[in-house]
Amino acid sequence: MKWNRIIVVGISILLLPVLLNGSTISPERGVMAYSVEREDAMPVIVSDTNPFYALIATPVAIYYDEENQQHVEPLLVENFSSPSRAVERFMEMYDMDNPIVIDGGDVANVSISLATDIWQHVEETVIVKNDFNGYSIAINLLPLASYKGIPVFVADDVSQIMPTLKTLGVKTTYVCGDIDGYGKVVRFDDATKAYEYVMEFVKDKFGEVGYIVMSNPLDITKPRVLDSVEYEFTQTIPSVAVLPAQSLYVASQALLGKDLFGIHEFEIPDNYTYARVKIDLINLDSDNAKELGDGLFIMVMNPEGRTYAYSATGAGIPEYDDNGDIVTDRLHYEFIVGNETGKYTVRVIGRWFADVKGSYDIKIRVESIDNPIDPVMERLSSLAPYLASFHRGIVFALDNFAFAGRSGMTQPGDNPDIIEDCNSHIMEIHSKLNSLLTDISDLPNDLYAVWQHYREHPIYIGILADTNMISMYYFKNPDSADMMGWGVPSDFIYGDIDPKMGDMENDTFTFYPFQENAVGRITGYNAEDCSALIARTVFYDEIISSLGEWKNTATVQTGCGLE
Repeated sequence: MKWNRIIVVGISILLLPVLLNGSTISPERGVMAYSVEREDAMPVIVSDTNPFYALIATPVAIYYDEENQQHVEPLLVENFSSPSRAVERFMEMYDMDNPIVIDGGDVANVSISLATDIWQHVEETVIVKNDFNGYSIAINLLPLASYKGIPVFVADDVSQIMPTLKTLGVKTTYVCGDIDGYGKVVRFDDATKAYEYVMEFVKDKFGEVGYIVMSNPLDITKPRVLDSVEYEFTQTIPSVAVLPAQSLYVASQALLGKDLFGIHEFEIPDNYTYARVKIDLINLDSDNAKELGDGLFIMVMNPEGRTYAYSATGAGIPEYDDNGDIVTDRLHYEFIVGNETGKYTVRVIGRWFADVKGSYDIKIRVESIDNPIDPVMERLSSLAPYLASFHRGIVFALDNFAFAGRSGMTQPGDNPDIIEDCNSHIMEIHSKLNSLLTDISDLPNDLYAVWQHYREHPIYIGILADTNMISMYYFKNPDSADMMGWGVPSDFIYGDIDPKMGDMENDTFTFYPFQENAVGRITGYNAEDCSALIARTVFYDEIISSLGEWKNTATVQTGCGLE
Protein backbone atom coordinates (compact mmCIF):
# COMPACT_ATOMS: atom_id res chain seq x y z
CA MET A 1 0.00 0.00 0.00
CA LYS A 2 1.31 3.42 -0.96
CA TRP A 3 1.24 5.98 1.82
CA ASN A 4 0.47 9.58 0.91
CA ARG A 5 1.42 11.63 3.93
CA ILE A 6 -0.11 15.06 4.13
CA ILE A 7 0.66 17.65 6.79
CA VAL A 8 -2.51 19.53 7.62
CA VAL A 9 -2.32 22.62 9.78
CA GLY A 10 -5.61 24.30 10.62
CA ILE A 11 -7.08 26.97 12.81
CA SER A 12 -10.33 26.47 14.69
CA ILE A 13 -12.36 28.84 16.83
CA LEU A 14 -13.41 27.53 20.23
CA LEU A 15 -16.91 28.60 21.13
CA LEU A 16 -17.77 26.13 23.86
CA PRO A 17 -16.53 25.39 27.38
CA VAL A 18 -13.25 23.51 27.49
CA LEU A 19 -12.16 21.12 30.20
CA LEU A 20 -8.42 21.26 30.81
CA ASN A 21 -6.86 18.84 33.29
CA GLY A 22 -10.26 18.29 34.85
CA SER A 23 -11.05 21.97 35.43
CA THR A 24 -13.59 24.11 33.60
CA ILE A 25 -12.51 27.09 31.55
CA SER A 26 -15.14 29.71 30.75
CA PRO A 27 -16.22 29.95 27.09
CA GLU A 28 -14.01 32.22 25.04
CA ARG A 29 -12.82 32.58 21.50
CA GLY A 30 -9.39 31.02 21.34
CA VAL A 31 -7.15 30.08 18.46
CA MET A 32 -6.00 26.47 18.45
CA ALA A 33 -3.44 25.14 15.99
CA TYR A 34 -3.27 21.46 15.16
CA SER A 35 -1.26 19.23 12.87
CA VAL A 36 -2.15 16.02 11.09
CA GLU A 37 -0.01 13.47 9.30
CA ARG A 38 -2.17 10.90 7.58
CA GLU A 39 -2.76 8.74 4.54
CA ASP A 40 -4.98 10.00 1.75
CA ALA A 41 -8.71 9.19 1.71
CA MET A 42 -9.44 5.49 1.36
CA PRO A 43 -12.58 3.66 0.19
CA VAL A 44 -14.23 1.85 3.10
CA ILE A 45 -16.82 -0.93 3.26
CA VAL A 46 -18.35 -1.44 6.70
CA SER A 47 -20.64 -4.12 8.07
CA ASP A 48 -24.28 -3.18 8.59
CA THR A 49 -24.26 -4.85 12.01
CA ASN A 50 -23.13 -1.74 13.93
CA PRO A 51 -23.88 1.89 12.96
CA PHE A 52 -20.75 3.09 14.76
CA TYR A 53 -18.61 1.49 12.04
CA ALA A 54 -19.81 4.07 9.50
CA LEU A 55 -19.06 6.91 11.92
CA ILE A 56 -15.54 5.65 12.58
CA ALA A 57 -14.94 5.28 8.84
CA THR A 58 -16.26 8.72 7.83
CA PRO A 59 -13.01 10.76 8.16
CA VAL A 60 -11.12 7.88 6.55
CA ALA A 61 -13.27 8.12 3.41
CA ILE A 62 -13.62 11.92 3.25
CA TYR A 63 -11.58 14.82 4.61
CA TYR A 64 -10.30 18.28 3.69
CA ASP A 65 -6.65 19.31 3.59
CA GLU A 66 -5.00 22.56 4.69
CA GLU A 67 -6.07 24.26 1.46
CA ASN A 68 -9.69 23.14 1.94
CA GLN A 69 -9.37 20.67 -0.93
CA GLN A 70 -11.71 17.72 -0.64
CA HIS A 71 -10.33 14.16 -0.63
CA VAL A 72 -13.17 11.67 -1.01
CA GLU A 73 -13.64 7.96 -1.59
CA PRO A 74 -16.76 5.77 -1.30
CA LEU A 75 -18.18 4.78 2.08
CA LEU A 76 -20.37 1.71 1.66
CA VAL A 77 -22.44 -0.22 4.19
CA GLU A 78 -22.83 -3.92 3.39
CA ASN A 79 -24.58 -6.99 4.69
CA PHE A 80 -21.72 -9.39 4.01
CA SER A 81 -23.85 -12.53 4.29
CA SER A 82 -26.54 -11.24 1.91
CA PRO A 83 -25.27 -8.13 0.12
CA SER A 84 -27.63 -5.67 -1.50
CA ARG A 85 -27.64 -5.77 -5.28
CA ALA A 86 -27.33 -1.96 -5.21
CA VAL A 87 -23.98 -2.21 -3.43
CA GLU A 88 -22.79 -4.99 -5.72
CA ARG A 89 -23.70 -2.98 -8.82
CA PHE A 90 -21.83 0.06 -7.55
CA MET A 91 -18.69 -2.01 -6.99
CA GLU A 92 -19.06 -3.41 -10.51
CA MET A 93 -19.32 0.09 -11.98
CA TYR A 94 -16.71 1.86 -9.85
CA ASP A 95 -13.14 0.74 -9.31
CA MET A 96 -12.85 0.25 -5.55
CA ASP A 97 -9.06 0.27 -5.34
CA ASN A 98 -7.99 -1.83 -2.34
CA PRO A 99 -10.81 -0.79 0.02
CA ILE A 100 -10.62 -1.06 3.78
CA VAL A 101 -13.16 -3.65 4.95
CA ILE A 102 -14.66 -3.59 8.45
CA ASP A 103 -16.61 -6.82 8.76
CA GLY A 104 -17.10 -6.80 12.52
CA GLY A 105 -15.32 -6.50 15.81
CA ASP A 106 -15.39 -4.44 18.98
CA VAL A 107 -15.83 -0.75 18.14
CA ALA A 108 -12.86 0.31 20.27
CA ASN A 109 -10.58 -2.17 18.50
CA VAL A 110 -11.92 -1.08 15.10
CA SER A 111 -11.25 2.55 16.05
CA ILE A 112 -7.69 1.75 17.08
CA SER A 113 -7.02 -0.31 13.95
CA LEU A 114 -8.24 2.39 11.57
CA ALA A 115 -6.49 5.18 13.45
CA THR A 116 -3.12 3.46 13.45
CA ASP A 117 -3.45 2.41 9.79
CA ILE A 118 -4.38 5.88 8.51
CA TRP A 119 -2.78 8.38 10.90
CA GLN A 120 0.89 8.65 11.82
CA HIS A 121 0.53 11.78 13.92
CA VAL A 122 -2.53 13.75 14.96
CA GLU A 123 -3.03 16.28 17.73
CA GLU A 124 -6.84 16.18 17.83
CA THR A 125 -9.43 13.45 17.77
CA VAL A 126 -13.09 12.77 18.44
CA ILE A 127 -14.07 10.37 21.23
CA VAL A 128 -17.59 8.92 21.31
CA LYS A 129 -19.23 6.98 24.12
CA ASN A 130 -20.40 3.58 22.88
CA ASP A 131 -24.09 4.09 23.62
CA PHE A 132 -27.16 5.71 22.11
CA ASN A 133 -26.56 9.10 23.72
CA GLY A 134 -23.00 9.17 22.41
CA TYR A 135 -24.23 8.23 18.95
CA SER A 136 -26.98 10.88 19.02
CA ILE A 137 -24.45 13.61 19.74
CA ALA A 138 -21.75 12.22 17.45
CA ILE A 139 -23.73 12.20 14.21
CA ASN A 140 -24.14 15.97 14.65
CA LEU A 141 -20.46 16.53 15.46
CA LEU A 142 -18.80 14.06 13.09
CA PRO A 143 -18.48 16.34 10.04
CA LEU A 144 -15.89 18.14 12.19
CA ALA A 145 -13.66 15.06 11.98
CA SER A 146 -13.72 15.19 8.18
CA TYR A 147 -13.20 18.94 8.07
CA LYS A 148 -10.14 18.61 10.33
CA GLY A 149 -9.00 15.26 8.90
CA ILE A 150 -8.85 13.65 12.35
CA PRO A 151 -9.79 10.16 13.59
CA VAL A 152 -12.88 9.03 15.48
CA PHE A 153 -12.67 6.68 18.46
CA VAL A 154 -15.69 4.87 19.92
CA ALA A 155 -15.25 3.20 23.30
CA ASP A 156 -16.94 2.28 26.55
CA ASP A 157 -14.06 3.78 28.53
CA VAL A 158 -11.19 6.03 27.51
CA SER A 159 -8.71 3.55 29.00
CA GLN A 160 -9.40 1.27 26.01
CA ILE A 161 -7.91 3.80 23.60
CA MET A 162 -5.47 5.69 25.87
CA PRO A 163 -2.26 4.00 24.59
CA THR A 164 -3.21 4.81 20.99
CA LEU A 165 -3.97 8.44 21.83
CA LYS A 166 -0.53 8.78 23.38
CA THR A 167 1.19 7.06 20.45
CA LEU A 168 -0.47 9.37 17.93
CA GLY A 169 0.43 12.47 19.92
CA VAL A 170 -3.13 13.56 20.68
CA LYS A 171 -3.41 16.76 22.71
CA THR A 172 -7.09 17.71 22.32
CA THR A 173 -10.21 15.55 22.28
CA TYR A 174 -13.77 16.39 21.24
CA VAL A 175 -15.93 14.24 23.48
CA CYS A 176 -19.48 13.04 22.74
CA GLY A 177 -21.40 11.66 25.69
CA ASP A 178 -20.59 10.27 29.11
CA ILE A 179 -16.95 9.28 28.66
CA ASP A 180 -13.72 10.87 29.84
CA GLY A 181 -11.62 12.81 27.40
CA TYR A 182 -7.85 13.10 27.09
CA GLY A 183 -5.66 16.19 27.19
CA LYS A 184 -7.57 19.36 26.46
CA VAL A 185 -11.25 18.38 26.34
CA VAL A 186 -14.06 20.01 24.37
CA ARG A 187 -17.15 18.26 25.69
CA PHE A 188 -20.57 17.97 24.07
CA ASP A 189 -23.42 16.82 26.29
CA ASP A 190 -26.23 17.27 23.79
CA ALA A 191 -26.80 17.27 20.05
CA THR A 192 -27.74 20.94 19.82
CA LYS A 193 -24.36 22.11 21.10
CA ALA A 194 -22.68 19.74 18.65
CA TYR A 195 -24.37 20.98 15.48
CA GLU A 196 -24.10 24.62 16.60
CA TYR A 197 -20.35 24.14 17.07
CA VAL A 198 -19.94 22.56 13.64
CA MET A 199 -22.07 25.30 12.09
CA GLU A 200 -19.71 28.00 13.36
CA PHE A 201 -16.67 25.96 12.34
CA VAL A 202 -17.98 25.51 8.79
CA LYS A 203 -18.68 29.23 8.45
CA ASP A 204 -15.13 30.00 9.59
CA LYS A 205 -13.52 27.35 7.37
CA PHE A 206 -15.54 27.63 4.17
CA GLY A 207 -17.28 30.99 4.50
CA GLU A 208 -20.80 29.55 4.49
CA VAL A 209 -22.88 26.48 5.28
CA GLY A 210 -23.93 24.95 1.98
CA TYR A 211 -26.05 22.02 3.08
CA ILE A 212 -28.14 20.74 5.98
CA VAL A 213 -28.66 17.01 6.49
CA MET A 214 -31.72 16.35 8.63
CA SER A 215 -31.77 12.92 10.24
CA ASN A 216 -32.82 11.05 13.37
CA PRO A 217 -30.55 8.87 15.55
CA LEU A 218 -33.56 6.79 16.62
CA ASP A 219 -33.25 4.87 13.36
CA ILE A 220 -30.56 2.70 14.95
CA THR A 221 -33.08 1.49 17.56
CA LYS A 222 -36.09 -0.81 17.48
CA PRO A 223 -39.01 -1.05 19.90
CA ARG A 224 -38.50 -3.67 22.59
CA VAL A 225 -40.79 -6.71 22.23
CA LEU A 226 -42.50 -7.48 25.54
CA ASP A 227 -44.75 -10.35 24.48
CA SER A 228 -46.20 -11.92 21.34
CA VAL A 229 -48.93 -14.21 20.02
CA GLU A 230 -49.01 -15.94 16.62
CA TYR A 231 -51.68 -17.17 14.22
CA GLU A 232 -51.53 -19.17 10.99
CA PHE A 233 -54.26 -19.95 8.46
CA THR A 234 -54.26 -21.90 5.19
CA GLN A 235 -57.24 -21.84 2.84
CA THR A 236 -58.39 -22.44 -0.73
CA ILE A 237 -60.68 -19.79 -2.23
CA PRO A 238 -62.27 -19.04 -5.64
CA SER A 239 -60.53 -16.78 -8.13
CA VAL A 240 -62.22 -13.40 -8.60
CA ALA A 241 -60.68 -12.85 -12.04
CA VAL A 242 -63.52 -11.63 -14.28
CA LEU A 243 -63.36 -14.41 -16.87
CA PRO A 244 -66.10 -16.91 -17.90
CA ALA A 245 -64.72 -19.98 -16.10
CA GLN A 246 -63.91 -18.09 -12.91
CA SER A 247 -67.27 -16.28 -12.90
CA LEU A 248 -69.20 -19.55 -13.27
CA TYR A 249 -67.17 -21.13 -10.48
CA VAL A 250 -67.77 -18.16 -8.16
CA ALA A 251 -71.51 -18.36 -8.88
CA SER A 252 -71.59 -22.10 -8.12
CA GLN A 253 -69.70 -21.61 -4.86
CA ALA A 254 -72.08 -18.83 -3.85
CA LEU A 255 -75.09 -21.10 -4.49
CA LEU A 256 -73.49 -23.76 -2.30
CA GLY A 257 -72.92 -21.23 0.47
CA LYS A 258 -69.13 -21.51 0.26
CA ASP A 259 -66.75 -18.70 1.17
CA LEU A 260 -65.76 -16.50 -1.76
CA PHE A 261 -62.81 -15.07 0.13
CA GLY A 262 -60.87 -15.93 3.24
CA ILE A 263 -62.02 -14.51 6.57
CA HIS A 264 -59.80 -14.87 9.65
CA GLU A 265 -59.59 -13.29 13.07
CA PHE A 266 -56.71 -12.41 15.35
CA GLU A 267 -56.73 -10.68 18.70
CA ILE A 268 -54.69 -7.93 20.31
CA PRO A 269 -54.71 -8.86 24.02
CA ASP A 270 -56.02 -6.39 26.60
CA ASN A 271 -52.60 -5.83 28.18
CA TYR A 272 -50.96 -4.72 24.88
CA THR A 273 -50.65 -0.92 24.99
CA TYR A 274 -48.80 -0.79 21.67
CA ALA A 275 -49.11 -3.71 19.27
CA ARG A 276 -47.04 -4.30 16.16
CA VAL A 277 -48.87 -6.58 13.74
CA LYS A 278 -46.73 -8.50 11.24
CA ILE A 279 -48.46 -10.26 8.36
CA ASP A 280 -46.82 -12.72 5.97
CA LEU A 281 -49.12 -13.71 3.11
CA ILE A 282 -47.95 -16.38 0.63
CA ASN A 283 -49.64 -17.34 -2.62
CA LEU A 284 -49.36 -21.13 -2.74
CA ASP A 285 -50.22 -21.09 -6.46
CA SER A 286 -47.65 -18.62 -7.75
CA ASP A 287 -46.91 -20.25 -11.14
CA ASN A 288 -48.46 -17.45 -13.19
CA ALA A 289 -47.80 -14.50 -10.88
CA LYS A 290 -45.34 -12.94 -13.31
CA GLU A 291 -46.85 -13.98 -16.65
CA LEU A 292 -50.54 -13.34 -15.92
CA GLY A 293 -50.54 -11.15 -12.83
CA ASP A 294 -51.99 -13.68 -10.39
CA GLY A 295 -52.01 -12.47 -6.82
CA LEU A 296 -53.69 -11.99 -3.47
CA PHE A 297 -55.33 -8.97 -1.87
CA ILE A 298 -55.68 -8.39 1.85
CA MET A 299 -57.78 -6.12 4.05
CA VAL A 300 -57.53 -5.73 7.82
CA MET A 301 -60.44 -4.33 9.85
CA ASN A 302 -60.32 -3.16 13.46
CA PRO A 303 -62.82 -4.38 16.09
CA GLU A 304 -65.29 -1.68 14.95
CA GLY A 305 -65.07 -2.78 11.32
CA ARG A 306 -62.95 0.14 10.15
CA THR A 307 -60.42 -0.67 7.41
CA TYR A 308 -56.91 -0.33 8.84
CA ALA A 309 -54.83 -1.90 6.11
CA TYR A 310 -55.21 -2.73 2.43
CA SER A 311 -52.47 -4.27 0.32
CA ALA A 312 -51.60 -7.03 -2.14
CA THR A 313 -48.83 -9.45 -2.97
CA GLY A 314 -48.12 -7.23 -5.96
CA ALA A 315 -46.76 -4.74 -3.42
CA GLY A 316 -44.51 -7.36 -1.85
CA ILE A 317 -41.03 -8.63 -2.65
CA PRO A 318 -41.39 -11.97 -4.47
CA GLU A 319 -38.92 -14.82 -4.52
CA TYR A 320 -37.34 -15.38 -7.94
CA ASP A 321 -35.56 -18.34 -9.49
CA ASP A 322 -32.33 -18.12 -11.51
CA ASN A 323 -34.31 -17.38 -14.69
CA GLY A 324 -36.05 -14.36 -13.20
CA ASP A 325 -39.42 -16.08 -12.80
CA ILE A 326 -41.47 -15.63 -9.64
CA VAL A 327 -41.54 -18.84 -7.62
CA THR A 328 -43.17 -17.36 -4.51
CA ASP A 329 -45.67 -14.51 -4.75
CA ARG A 330 -45.76 -13.01 -1.26
CA LEU A 331 -46.34 -9.98 0.92
CA HIS A 332 -44.84 -8.88 4.22
CA TYR A 333 -46.85 -6.11 5.87
CA GLU A 334 -46.53 -4.42 9.24
CA PHE A 335 -48.46 -1.80 11.14
CA ILE A 336 -48.61 -0.54 14.72
CA VAL A 337 -51.75 0.05 16.76
CA GLY A 338 -51.93 2.00 20.00
CA ASN A 339 -54.41 1.44 22.82
CA GLU A 340 -56.91 -0.52 20.73
CA THR A 341 -57.29 -4.11 21.82
CA GLY A 342 -59.82 -6.69 20.71
CA LYS A 343 -60.56 -8.91 17.71
CA TYR A 344 -59.40 -7.86 14.25
CA THR A 345 -60.63 -9.34 10.98
CA VAL A 346 -58.52 -10.21 7.94
CA ARG A 347 -60.03 -10.74 4.50
CA VAL A 348 -58.05 -12.40 1.70
CA ILE A 349 -59.16 -12.24 -1.94
CA GLY A 350 -57.48 -14.31 -4.65
CA ARG A 351 -57.04 -13.74 -8.37
CA TRP A 352 -55.80 -16.59 -10.57
CA PHE A 353 -56.35 -16.11 -14.32
CA ALA A 354 -55.56 -19.67 -15.44
CA ASP A 355 -57.47 -21.46 -12.68
CA VAL A 356 -60.82 -21.14 -10.94
CA LYS A 357 -59.33 -21.35 -7.46
CA GLY A 358 -56.12 -21.13 -5.52
CA SER A 359 -54.63 -21.47 -2.07
CA TYR A 360 -52.72 -19.25 0.32
CA ASP A 361 -51.01 -19.32 3.68
CA ILE A 362 -51.10 -16.40 6.07
CA LYS A 363 -49.07 -15.96 9.26
CA ILE A 364 -49.91 -13.19 11.72
CA ARG A 365 -47.65 -12.23 14.60
CA VAL A 366 -48.92 -9.73 17.17
CA GLU A 367 -46.17 -8.20 19.32
CA SER A 368 -46.52 -6.09 22.43
CA ILE A 369 -43.89 -3.33 22.12
CA ASP A 370 -42.69 -0.69 24.56
CA ASN A 371 -43.20 2.29 22.22
CA PRO A 372 -44.83 2.94 18.83
CA ILE A 373 -41.83 4.58 17.11
CA ASP A 374 -40.36 2.05 14.71
CA PRO A 375 -37.88 2.98 11.95
CA VAL A 376 -38.62 1.32 8.64
CA MET A 377 -35.38 2.47 6.94
CA GLU A 378 -32.82 1.46 9.50
CA ARG A 379 -29.52 3.20 10.31
CA LEU A 380 -29.70 5.88 7.59
CA SER A 381 -28.46 8.41 10.16
CA SER A 382 -25.06 6.69 10.23
CA LEU A 383 -24.42 8.14 6.75
CA ALA A 384 -25.42 11.71 7.66
CA PRO A 385 -21.89 12.91 8.58
CA TYR A 386 -20.45 11.59 5.30
CA LEU A 387 -23.18 13.26 3.22
CA ALA A 388 -22.89 16.56 5.10
CA SER A 389 -19.10 16.54 4.83
CA PHE A 390 -19.24 16.02 1.08
CA HIS A 391 -21.43 19.13 0.70
CA ARG A 392 -19.52 21.27 3.25
CA GLY A 393 -22.59 21.22 5.42
CA ILE A 394 -23.86 20.29 8.85
CA VAL A 395 -26.00 17.55 10.38
CA PHE A 396 -29.22 18.55 12.14
CA ALA A 397 -30.39 15.35 13.84
CA LEU A 398 -32.55 15.05 16.96
CA ASP A 399 -34.38 12.05 18.35
CA ASN A 400 -37.51 14.12 19.06
CA PHE A 401 -38.09 14.55 15.32
CA ALA A 402 -39.95 11.20 15.28
CA PHE A 403 -43.74 11.06 15.48
CA ALA A 404 -46.25 8.31 16.19
CA GLY A 405 -49.85 8.47 17.34
CA ARG A 406 -50.87 6.93 20.63
CA SER A 407 -54.37 5.69 19.73
CA GLY A 408 -55.44 3.56 16.79
CA MET A 409 -53.14 3.34 13.77
CA THR A 410 -50.01 5.22 14.77
CA GLN A 411 -49.14 6.75 11.38
CA PRO A 412 -51.12 9.73 10.03
CA GLY A 413 -51.26 8.26 6.53
CA ASP A 414 -53.48 5.53 7.99
CA ASN A 415 -55.31 7.53 10.63
CA PRO A 416 -56.92 10.93 9.92
CA ASP A 417 -57.58 11.46 13.63
CA ILE A 418 -53.88 12.11 14.31
CA ILE A 419 -53.04 14.28 11.29
CA GLU A 420 -53.54 17.47 13.30
CA ASP A 421 -51.19 16.21 16.02
CA CYS A 422 -48.62 15.20 13.41
CA ASN A 423 -48.78 18.59 11.70
CA SER A 424 -48.38 20.38 15.04
CA HIS A 425 -45.30 18.25 15.69
CA ILE A 426 -43.89 19.14 12.26
CA MET A 427 -44.36 22.83 12.96
CA GLU A 428 -42.22 22.46 16.09
CA ILE A 429 -39.47 21.00 13.90
CA HIS A 430 -40.05 23.77 11.37
CA SER A 431 -39.57 26.37 14.10
CA LYS A 432 -36.24 24.79 15.10
CA LEU A 433 -35.18 24.65 11.45
CA ASN A 434 -36.03 28.31 10.92
CA SER A 435 -34.03 29.17 14.04
CA LEU A 436 -31.07 27.23 12.66
CA LEU A 437 -31.39 28.97 9.29
CA THR A 438 -31.39 32.31 11.10
CA ASP A 439 -28.17 31.40 12.92
CA ILE A 440 -26.53 30.15 9.73
CA SER A 441 -27.22 33.43 7.96
CA ASP A 442 -26.20 35.58 10.98
CA LEU A 443 -29.48 37.46 10.71
CA PRO A 444 -31.65 38.93 13.46
CA ASN A 445 -34.66 36.94 14.59
CA ASP A 446 -36.90 38.50 11.96
CA LEU A 447 -38.94 36.23 9.70
CA TYR A 448 -39.07 38.68 6.80
CA ALA A 449 -35.29 39.18 6.83
CA VAL A 450 -34.70 35.41 6.89
CA TRP A 451 -37.23 34.84 4.09
CA GLN A 452 -35.66 37.57 1.98
CA HIS A 453 -32.15 36.17 2.48
CA TYR A 454 -32.97 32.58 1.51
CA ARG A 455 -35.18 33.67 -1.37
CA GLU A 456 -32.00 35.07 -2.93
CA HIS A 457 -29.49 32.64 -1.38
CA PRO A 458 -31.20 29.25 -0.97
CA ILE A 459 -29.60 26.42 0.94
CA TYR A 460 -29.92 22.69 0.26
CA ILE A 461 -31.71 20.52 2.82
CA GLY A 462 -31.40 16.74 2.56
CA ILE A 463 -33.72 14.63 4.71
CA LEU A 464 -31.88 11.38 5.41
CA ALA A 465 -34.68 9.54 7.18
CA ASP A 466 -37.90 7.64 6.65
CA THR A 467 -41.24 9.28 7.40
CA ASN A 468 -41.49 7.63 10.83
CA MET A 469 -38.27 9.37 11.84
CA ILE A 470 -39.06 12.73 10.19
CA SER A 471 -42.69 13.00 9.16
CA MET A 472 -44.14 14.77 6.18
CA TYR A 473 -46.65 17.57 6.60
CA TYR A 474 -50.22 16.67 5.58
CA PHE A 475 -51.72 19.48 3.52
CA LYS A 476 -55.49 19.69 3.09
CA ASN A 477 -56.89 17.71 0.18
CA PRO A 478 -60.57 17.98 -0.81
CA ASP A 479 -60.41 14.71 -2.73
CA SER A 480 -59.47 12.47 0.19
CA ALA A 481 -61.01 9.02 0.54
CA ASP A 482 -60.53 6.01 2.77
CA MET A 483 -58.48 3.98 0.32
CA MET A 484 -56.54 6.97 -0.98
CA GLY A 485 -55.40 8.38 2.34
CA TRP A 486 -56.07 11.74 3.91
CA GLY A 487 -54.44 14.97 2.86
CA VAL A 488 -51.34 15.40 0.73
CA PRO A 489 -48.13 14.41 2.57
CA SER A 490 -45.18 16.52 1.50
CA ASP A 491 -41.69 17.68 2.51
CA PHE A 492 -42.44 21.10 0.99
CA ILE A 493 -42.80 22.52 4.51
CA TYR A 494 -39.09 22.08 5.27
CA GLY A 495 -38.12 24.37 2.39
CA ASP A 496 -40.88 26.91 3.03
CA ILE A 497 -39.73 29.55 5.51
CA ASP A 498 -42.97 31.53 5.72
CA PRO A 499 -46.06 29.28 5.72
CA LYS A 500 -49.17 31.21 6.66
CA MET A 501 -50.32 30.14 10.09
CA GLY A 502 -53.92 28.94 9.94
CA ASP A 503 -53.75 28.68 6.15
CA MET A 504 -50.80 26.37 5.61
CA GLU A 505 -51.45 25.87 1.91
CA ASN A 506 -50.41 29.51 1.41
CA ASP A 507 -47.46 31.70 2.38
CA THR A 508 -47.06 34.89 4.37
CA PHE A 509 -44.97 36.98 1.99
CA THR A 510 -46.03 35.69 -1.44
CA PHE A 511 -49.41 35.31 -3.13
CA TYR A 512 -48.59 31.79 -4.32
CA PRO A 513 -46.74 29.25 -2.15
CA PHE A 514 -43.00 29.54 -2.74
CA GLN A 515 -40.26 27.21 -1.56
CA GLU A 516 -37.22 29.27 -0.62
CA ASN A 517 -34.85 26.35 0.05
CA ALA A 518 -34.30 23.18 -1.98
CA VAL A 519 -35.46 20.05 -0.14
CA GLY A 520 -35.04 16.38 -1.02
CA ARG A 521 -35.51 13.14 0.88
CA ILE A 522 -32.65 10.65 0.49
CA THR A 523 -33.95 7.17 1.20
CA GLY A 524 -33.29 3.49 0.68
CA TYR A 525 -34.44 0.16 2.04
CA ASN A 526 -31.80 0.62 4.76
CA ALA A 527 -28.35 2.15 5.24
CA GLU A 528 -26.86 -0.41 2.85
CA ASP A 529 -29.04 0.61 -0.10
CA CYS A 530 -28.72 4.28 0.81
CA SER A 531 -24.93 4.11 0.91
CA ALA A 532 -24.97 2.82 -2.67
CA LEU A 533 -27.32 5.64 -3.71
CA ILE A 534 -25.03 8.26 -2.18
CA ALA A 535 -21.94 6.66 -3.72
CA ARG A 536 -23.52 6.52 -7.19
CA THR A 537 -24.35 10.21 -6.87
CA VAL A 538 -20.98 11.34 -5.52
CA PHE A 539 -19.03 9.35 -8.12
CA TYR A 540 -21.51 9.75 -10.98
CA ASP A 541 -19.00 11.35 -13.36
CA GLU A 542 -16.46 8.58 -12.80
CA ILE A 543 -19.10 5.90 -13.35
CA ILE A 544 -20.42 7.27 -16.64
CA SER A 545 -16.98 8.12 -18.04
CA SER A 546 -16.55 4.55 -19.29
CA LEU A 547 -19.99 4.25 -20.91
CA GLY A 548 -18.99 5.52 -24.37
CA GLU A 549 -20.14 8.37 -26.61
CA TRP A 550 -23.81 7.36 -26.66
CA LYS A 551 -24.32 8.87 -23.23
CA ASN A 552 -23.59 12.35 -24.59
CA THR A 553 -26.63 12.31 -26.87
CA ALA A 554 -28.98 9.99 -24.95
CA THR A 555 -32.36 11.27 -23.80
CA VAL A 556 -35.32 9.98 -21.82
CA GLN A 557 -38.71 11.16 -23.07
CA THR A 558 -41.70 10.65 -20.83
CA GLY A 559 -44.41 12.61 -22.61
CA CYS A 560 -47.18 14.31 -20.62
CA GLY A 561 -45.64 17.69 -21.41
CA LEU A 562 -42.78 17.17 -18.97
CA GLU A 563 -39.91 17.74 -21.39
